[in-house]
Amino acid sequence: PRAAATRIMALNLSRDWLWQALALLSIFNAIVFALSMAASGPIDPEAELLIPAAFQSPVLMTLFLIGALVVTVLTLTWVGQAMGGRGQIRDILVLIVWLQVLRLMLQGVMLILVLVMPALGGILAMVASIWGLAILVCFIDRAHGFDSLFKAAGALVLCVVAMVLGLSAILGVLMAAVMGGA
Repeated sequence: PRAAATRIMALNLSRDWLWQALALLSIFNAIVFALSMAASGPIDPEAELLIPAAFQSPVLMTLFLIGALVVTVLTLTWVGQAMGGRGQIRDILVLIVWLQVLRLMLQGVMLILVLVMPALGGILAMVASIWGLAILVCFIDRAHGFDSLFKAAGALVLCVVAMVLGLSAILGVLMAAVMGGA
């Protein structure tokens, strides 16, 4: 993955193109996800209440994915730089776009597996999640020039913490506005 990250960043793709690719991949991922949900058959009505609305609508899923990916790119860039990394937004963006390409291909394979061998699809999903995290850590390491997988993993953990804290702050402000307006 480290060598792949170096080669992907060396493509020097334009930032505009990368943002458009990220949006397009979010649309495709949401469509494949919706098809996977439809292929898995009817859901227990009580269990369906537990599924967030963003995962029940391809449009909402697309907007959620775009927002989450943009925040991820920005946060990974800023956290890595705060830890002494050299990565720029374009470096992180191109690597996240590549990971989304891989995710889309994997979702296509899993869509077929859900129909043919559902148990194998679940195992593949678990293995792919672990492997995806390993690739992401290697990509962060290469993009920021840490030369330490532990430092890259730390950046990823700090990124997740920062995103959770940021989301909590935003939700707190929204809740205060709703409660104050009620």
